Amino acid sequence: MTTGESNPKEVAHRYVEVVWNDGNTEEMDEILTDHQVYHDPTGDGEEPLSEFKEFIQGYHQAFPDLQFAVDDYIAEDNLVSFWGRATGTHEGPFMGIEPTGNRIDIMGINVVRVEDGKIAERWANFDIFGMFQQLGQNPLAG
Repeated sequence: MTTGESNPKEVAHRYVEVVWNDGNTEEMDEILTDHQVYHDPTGDGEEPLSEFKEFIQGYHQAFPDLQFAVDDYIAEDNLVSFWGRATGTHEGPFMGIEPTGNRIDIMGINVVRVEDGKIAERWANFDIFGMFQQLGQNPLAG
C-alpha cells in the first residue's frame, strides 16, 4: 500500500502489522499523523508521533516477540474496529518490572479513525490487569 491509498481497513491492517507486530518505527510516519488523539481507560489526549514511537520501542524491547493476532476488522466510513490477542515473552524491563521470561496472552480491542490515509485518532482497551498478573505482579497491592 502506498502512502496515498486511503482504504481505512487496509490502513488499520498495516498499522497492526508494521507497528505492533514488526515494531517498525521508521514506517510509522507513513501510517500515522504527526499528532494523534489517543483514548484509553486511563485518559485521553493528544499524542505526538515521536512519543508513540518511544512507546512502541519500549514494548518491543520488553517483549521482542510481541504479536497482535487480530480476529476481525470492521470498517464503517473512516472508522475501523479490530480486536484480538496480544502475546509475547517478557525479556526486557517493562514499567519497572525486570524481565521474568513469562509469556503474556491478553485480549484487546482498538478503534482507529483514518484521515487522509493515515490514522489520526486511536482508542484502545487491553487487559493490562491480566498482563500484570501474568508477569507475576499484583496490580491491587498498594
